[in-house]
Amino acid sequence: MATLDDWTERLARAAISERDRRAITASESAREMVLERLESAVEDHDALHGWTIVGRVLADESASPSLVAEVVDALVASKPRAAEGWASAARAAIVEAFVAAQREIEAERVKEAWRFPRCVVRLDESTAAVAASFPDEDSDALARWSDEVASGLAKMGIRRVHAEGTARARAALADALSVAGIDLAPQPRSSSR
Repeated sequence: MATLDDWTERLARAAISERDRRAITASESAREMVLERLESAVEDHDALHGWTIVGRVLADESASPSLVAEVVDALVASKPRAAEGWASAARAAIVEAFVAAQREIEAERVKEAWRFPRCVVRLDESTAAVAASFPDEDSDALARWSDEVASGLAKMGIRRVHAEGTARARAALADALSVAGIDLAPQPRSSSR
């Protein structure tokens, strides 16, 4: 039977960076769970779920795609005859989870870039400009963003705001600003030629 230590050693040889080495360590308990359910990996939903957890842990730890591609093969090298049936499903599960987690992490980075106070420029003692381009596909997140911005502006003593951005973000900001008693300047009309 493959041991966690053998699997870890094979992955350590495949690591291409310090992040990979940290990811290998961080994924140890998830990989141990995979080993416990390895024999039933084809039919067992929990076994495939274990591979998705490994993929997410590796993404959270910023592992390289090269390391992720090696995880299943490193285990297969330890148990070549036992790999029939589960290796293909395991590869799919780990890669799908890794890619999905990377997308989620990137979406959070984008949101973070638009959070208060990064989206605000103070224009004078009581006026500010707001870049209202927070990603607007999640209405609840957009509402939290606009409430955070309005609250921060009120604490700064801002009484009037100029905002440019998406229609949904501007509308959410307008609602939050009105509750905070802050005036949202109308958008200038574009001139027609």
